[in-house]
Amino acid sequence: MARFRAHRADDELGPPARSAAEQRAEEIRALSARVAGDATEPLGVYAFRPEEPEALLALSVEERVFEEAIGDTAAAVVADEFTPYDHASLLFCVLDQHRKAPAAMLRLILPSRAGLKTLNDTTRIWEAPLDALFAGSGIDYDPNHTWDLATLAIGPEYRAAAFQGTVTMALCQAVSMLGARLGFPWAVSVLHVPVLRMLQWKLQRPFNEFEGLEPRPYLDSPASLPAWMHLPEWHRRLAERDRVLHQMMTEGTGLEPAVRPPDWDRAAELAAEVSALADLRLHLR
Repeated sequence: MARFRAHRADDELGPPARSAAEQRAEEIRALSARVAGDATEPLGVYAFRPEEPEALLALSVEERVFEEAIGDTAAAVVADEFTPYDHASLLFCVLDQHRKAPAAMLRLILPSRAGLKTLNDTTRIWEAPLDALFAGSGIDYDPNHTWDLATLAIGPEYRAAAFQGTVTMALCQAVSMLGARLGFPWAVSVLHVPVLRMLQWKLQRPFNEFEGLEPRPYLDSPASLPAWMHLPEWHRRLAERDRVLHQMMTEGTGLEPAVRPPDWDRAAELAAEVSALADLRLHLR
């Protein structure tokens, strides 16, 4: 009888409270399922503004990758580093549509009065005047048509060869396609040196290093380098050396049926909207 009364008391108390981490994981699963819908491809690429609820999918990968390197302070570091640029950011998420989980993400920062994070950090960390850097590398810098590849993060479960190449290719395709559509021929980025070397090797050298800069610690990386991309130059190199990769990067095809590509029209509209309203959003923050 005592056991029966105790059992009834437990029932009245209800199930044990879920932790914040469990609630967040459940929210991510629900968002993933909603975004994926009835998609049949293993992976899908989707674009969001940071203020959209679905942006949590991309932001959770960004935070998780930083957490691997810097531990429990990752959320605060990510907020300090990237929140000042949220008003001018467009997020891409590669979604594992079978597991209903985010696999990788890319943060693009478009021009605004806040500047580009890569250039701001290059001035601060590498103590390099931008005018001298551009002149030394032969860049005719156009601030209105240069954007920032601020984060490219892949979740740990997706770094095996079977996934990493496809995921990286899908995110680079997004940069290539949108850059051409929106008239952003120039891009800058601070890249972990092994990642930079891998991209150069696999994708026919999309990036160029700034003259005179040496690797330095940056955020979660012990050795990073600022780099720049000139999209037309990269596309010409692809046309000469790898026609299949050229088609993939200029036509937005070639990864099917493994990857559902973004809705290119919607992604372009989102990027154009972010670009047009960036300074207004900064003012309203």
